[in-house]
Amino acid sequence: MNIYCYFVPKYTFVAEHRVFKVGEEYPVYIREDYFTLVAENGEFNLSKKALDETVKNWKDQVKVKMEADK
Repeated sequence: MNIYCYFVPKYTFVAEHRVFKVGEEYPVYIREDYFTLVAENGEFNLSKKALDETVKNWKDQVKVKMEADK
C-alpha cells in the first residue's frame, strides 16, 4: 500500500468515535479509487472529494504532511 500523506493532530480529538492523538502521524493510504485514513481505533474510507473536504474541515485540528516531506 502506498501512503498519500499523513494527518498530524495539533491536539487529541475524536471524530465519529475514531481517536486521533497529538504527536502521532496517521497515514492516508492510496487505494484503487479511494483513500483510507487510519486512526487509533478505526478507519475512514474516502473518495478524493471527501478527502479534500476532510482536509478543509479539519484544518484547525490537523496538519497534513505529504509523503514526499518525510
